[in-house]
Amino acid sequence: MDPAEQGRRADELAHSVIGPVVLGGPIHPCRPFGGPESLALGVERRIDDTELRNRLDVARVRQARLLAPVDALPDLDQWDWALFATLNDLLQVTNHELAGPFTRGRYARLLSNVTWAVERIPAPADLERALERHATFARVFELCRTDSKVSWWTGSMSFRGEPPSKRLMLWPELRRVNVDARRVPLSEMPAGVAGLSIDQFLDVLGLWLTRSPLTDLATLTRRAPSFAWSASTLSLIATPVGRALAFRAVSRVPGRPAIDALNGAAARIPEGYEEAKRLAVGFASTVEKGLRERGELPAEKGPESLRRPKSLEQQAPARALPSTVLPPAEEVEVEAEG
Repeated sequence: MDPAEQGRRADELAHSVIGPVVLGGPIHPCRPFGGPESLALGVERRIDDTELRNRLDVARVRQARLLAPVDALPDLDQWDWALFATLNDLLQVTNHELAGPFTRGRYARLLSNVTWAVERIPAPADLERALERHATFARVFELCRTDSKVSWWTGSMSFRGEPPSKRLMLWPELRRVNVDARRVPLSEMPAGVAGLSIDQFLDVLGLWLTRSPLTDLATLTRRAPSFAWSASTLSLIATPVGRALAFRAVSRVPGRPAIDALNGAAARIPEGYEEAKRLAVGFASTVEKGLRERGELPAEKGPESLRRPKSLEQQAPARALPSTVLPPAEEVEVEAEG
């Protein structure tokens, strides 16, 4: 792709996907990028629209300050752009108009391209990037699609992610027009797409989430895909500052579902990964203890030594993310949104 066309597509992605994901508002997915173009799109790139860039910076810092006392974040890097491009393509996988009866293989090919690209996107290199990436993608599970079914006295018609035709809404009382609108969460969007199973989509979405470990942890009580420990989330909790950030992210969701999700994910770690299991079990124990001390869970009875494994502070870290770029964790006062 020539530089001018690539720049045009990047600008389209910035306004149609990046802005709405971070700031809120309707998303209009772009034409699919494909694997190689997703990785190349953000190389040495910056959002040209100064007003949009400034609004994104303010929103991302506000999101980051829920977890750490920061006043600025790095600009979007190549891999942030790649994650937005692959998210765009994931949304296009749920587009029932992407293919016809004789081209249904497009869905599987596009999903395969997304998998190929996401596998080549590295996890954050340090805690500053982990915080920046979470501040950028924290709202991803707020994405939803509004589907509508319009019925009238002689028939009905369904619409996926688009408003009903104005023609169908004429003379509503005379024609007995009824509109049944339903909000479809991200994890359910591929339902009804021919040639594609929801499990296939969720596997790729789960892989995409591992590229933002703080976001993965902050949304661990989601219905699907189920939270599972990955190399990136384990690396995050293997340092004191990373563990503090992870605790803050987890503590913002309901206590008991969060503990259940952490314990379930630890139980699913395969045999032979003892260090990973030890980190996971220890973090779940630390979170549970912290929530009990804050009064968000009922206190347990019985000797402490009989009900908890050793704390994470007593365990050796494994493949920890560098933490020197962030200040020590401390309580942060966050300005409430108006």
